[in-house]
Amino acid sequence: QAVHKHEYDPPLAHPGEADLTSHVDFERLAGAAASVGLHVHGMLHQGDFLVGLGIGERASALGRNRDALAQQSILADVDRLAGAGAGKMGDLFKVLAVSGAPLSLFPFRQPD
Repeated sequence: QAVHKHEYDPPLAHPGEADLTSHVDFERLAGAAASVGLHVHGMLHQGDFLVGLGIGERASALGRNRDALAQQSILADVDRLAGAGAGKMGDLFKVLAVSGAPLSLFPFRQPD
């Protein structure tokens, strides 16, 4: 599926301008990866992933020396991307990392 200007859009209607996503069975994908010897780092909600990567700190840096309206817009974008609840992507989308060998891959849990 595609989203263009915050609305659903046909996937091929605006190449390079729309966000594309797919419904993925992450448990099945992780199982398939593990079954061929790949290391599965686990799955995170998008919000946890972005917070772990420092979205709050990045938002602060972007908002520094900006007017109140720009700061509010940045905070609203962070909440939409990393927040939980209706219309927010933090819990809706997931992130899965797979590698050939165990890695220390932050913000995923460390290998045992």
